[in-house]
Amino acid sequence: TADKVHLRIRNDQIDSGPQAIGRAARALSQVMPASVEVFEIVPVVRGMGVSIVTIRRSDLEGLEHSPGNDATLRSRVRISEAGPAPAGGLRDDSLYPRFSWGVMPALRMSEVMRGDVGLRLEASYELRPGLVLSGSLYQALASNFDDCERCKPSLLPPVRSDLAYYNRESDFGLNRLQLAWYAKPAENLYSRVTFGFLERMHAGVSTELLWKPVDSRLALGAELNYTRQRDRDGFGFGEYDYGIATGHVSAYYDLGGGYLGQVDVGRYLAGDVGATFALDREFANGVRLGAYATFTDASAEEFGEGSFDKGLRITIPMNWLLGQPQRGEFSTTLRAMQRDGGARLEIDGRLYESVRDYHLGILDTQWGRVWR
Repeated sequence: TADKVHLRIRNDQIDSGPQAIGRAARALSQVMPASVEVFEIVPVVRGMGVSIVTIRRSDLEGLEHSPGNDATLRSRVRISEAGPAPAGGLRDDSLYPRFSWGVMPALRMSEVMRGDVGLRLEASYELRPGLVLSGSLYQALASNFDDCERCKPSLLPPVRSDLAYYNRESDFGLNRLQLAWYAKPAENLYSRVTFGFLERMHAGVSTELLWKPVDSRLALGAELNYTRQRDRDGFGFGEYDYGIATGHVSAYYDLGGGYLGQVDVGRYLAGDVGATFALDREFANGVRLGAYATFTDASAEEFGEGSFDKGLRITIPMNWLLGQPQRGEFSTTLRAMQRDGGARLEIDGRLYESVRDYHLGILDTQWGRVWR
């Protein structure tokens, strides 16, 4: 309009949300007519607008060279719920469909000091906003799975204890091939439906619904899945007979100071029922450290060595390794042994991790990068 511009951005490179928003705002200040005072910037993730960051042009230009300008600008910026795109907006026809791909190092572990390192090729094809076809191929470069002497059968269905056998079967394989649909059915609600090869061991359909207001520390989610176990060969187009319906209700809470708590309650892949408790610490540079423990109705005898599932996890932004803007991450989980009790599907693109980068909490933690 005469005094306001509404810009929707898709950030595929910069790992910091405030940095991407700041660059978009400064670009607008260079190209918008002088009468345009209000910039509404909407980050779009997987086709969904996840927030509106409203910046006044006079604040942006007036604070550019001021001491402490990041904190002052943050106090004047308004962050609110993103609705649908305004009618009559202009969109570049080349935005969709869109193909992207990348290669990154990966580490697969079934227990401490047992696993392999390799390269993961990931690709995605965005057919339209919210509809994404994606896949992942893995090539192992070095492995000691052949030396694994503790890959023992479980008293529970082998939904995870067979992982070493899967990885030993082939150095090259198809980890994931799926079609996902993301949407915002109502205010503060996000939805996901994913179908295909969801992970290395399981294929099927996964559905999810998340309630997450922009300005709330609390988020609530529900997930329901039906899967069948994939064949052990590298591409897994055959299936085992084992199929199961699983599901969880989840609560996420931002404790402040970079700490995030999460509780998941429901049914796991081996049919056991229980809860997972997790605590993560996320630093301003994007590094994330966490620990979790899962307790279910599977007995210690059924579970086997370790009695219950627990572990440590770490996530490192890829820009540390590549030295250039990159939103990719290197993640791994360290556990004493991979058993079947408390095993949950490894879904790519779960909603909470998809939308939280542009909500209060992460935006505030990383706001110091808005002028970079």
